[in-house]
Amino acid sequence: MTNLKKYNIFITITTFTKLMIEVFIPLLLFNIGFNLNEILVFYLIEFITIFLFNIPATYIGQKISFKKLMIISSILFSLIYLYINYMTNNIIKLVILSVLNGLYLSTYWIGRHIYGISIIKEKKATDNVSTYMIFGIIGSLPASYIGAFILEKYGYIVLSIIILFLSLISLLPLFKIKIIEQKNKINIKKIITNFPRQNYLFLFFDQLKFFTILLFPLYIYINIKSEFKYIAITNIIIGLSSILYIFYLAKKMDKNKKDYLKPMLIIMFITLLIKLNVNSSAIMLLIIFIEGISKTALDTIILRNTYSYKTNYDNISYILFIELLYSLFRFIIIIVYLIIGINLKTILYIGTFSLFINTLIGFKQGKSGYKTNC
Repeated sequence: MTNLKKYNIFITITTFTKLMIEVFIPLLLFNIGFNLNEILVFYLIEFITIFLFNIPATYIGQKISFKKLMIISSILFSLIYLYINYMTNNIIKLVILSVLNGLYLSTYWIGRHIYGISIIKEKKATDNVSTYMIFGIIGSLPASYIGAFILEKYGYIVLSIIILFLSLISLLPLFKIKIIEQKNKINIKKIITNFPRQNYLFLFFDQLKFFTILLFPLYIYINIKSEFKYIAITNIIIGLSSILYIFYLAKKMDKNKKDYLKPMLIIMFITLLIKLNVNSSAIMLLIIFIEGISKTALDTIILRNTYSYKTNYDNISYILFIELLYSLFRFIIIIVYLIIGINLKTILYIGTFSLFINTLIGFKQGKSGYKTNC
């Protein structure tokens, strides 16, 4: 079995495990009694933790191996959702949960990206990334619905035990992948200096979109239908509508040497704009089906373009730089949202219009990027 196939099995299982509960976090906090500002504080502390712990997590991964770092990640993941069982409307408990989640996300994404970027083949970058995305979607399809069912019928403790078991199982194929453990000194100063300003701007506005995607389930839960299973169904529909299109888009990108970034940004911008003005649960599902086509295709394009720039630097330094950049931008955005006292719908509108702004900015690719863009 190739390294790519082993990695794809890991992606499928780990995505299934993550999305059994992760999508419901804002909803769970809302049901406990936390308001929007307190939920934003939760994410603020989470991204501060990620920013501060990314460098130590990378050093730990180099010291003990990234395989062992992923075991730590799985244990943290299970502890988080066991802890949720004891959550009340208490700011100290919210801070503890946020820090735990930040530690988990830091170890998980550093490890996952190190493996992903290590086995990617430059000449097949689009094909490899689209395959990652498709296997992630396959894992996500039943995840949130099964998670909602277990959560409602058996509670957090049973769900946490299942999550721990599946998290550890997901690591088995990953551990069979042989990657070169780079022991060289981490150096991101050169990357910070040379990374195109255009890409800094693009990734900043992309984080505004990130918050729209993150908080839209809460908006639907409050304004359309207050059921975990309905939110789970929306995730299933997004997944179903995107798998075949991603595969088609990847082939088209490689054939025509274009990334189709701008068309996907425009399609998703229009889709989210319509989605924000829909009040019917049935029509919402139809819009979400259309959204699935552009959302995951756009995720594939951006991940492909981001990975394409890594050929200029060593893998570990580049991944660390990108993760630090993401958490810093998200931290800044939440701070601004909290200062101006913004409401949920406005957050979603800002993220929606950021898609249109990014059509004007674009993303400069590296040596493995396409020479022509669309």
